Amino acid sequence: MMRKIFITLLLFILTLTFMPTTGLAHTSITPYTLSEEASKIMPMTNTTGYIYKTYNGKRWKRLWSYTYNRWEEPNWSLA
Repeated sequence: MMRKIFITLLLFILTLTFMPTTGLAHTSITPYTLSEEASKIMPMTNTTGYIYKTYNGKRWKRLWSYTYNRWEEPNWSLA
């Protein structure tokens, strides 16, 4: 019985030792360089401005994003 366990363990170790392995990483690493055209690209900033309205004699304001065409503030507030 002990001999079977020893042979099984030995075969297991030999199988793991000589098993072919493959690497998933690329072996050639190329450095990332920006082209001249890509280096001229500027990130776009969010352009915002307040929209005003008068309701019942009171002036209200709310922040609007001209870049994304959406409200930046959830509610109207007194100006």
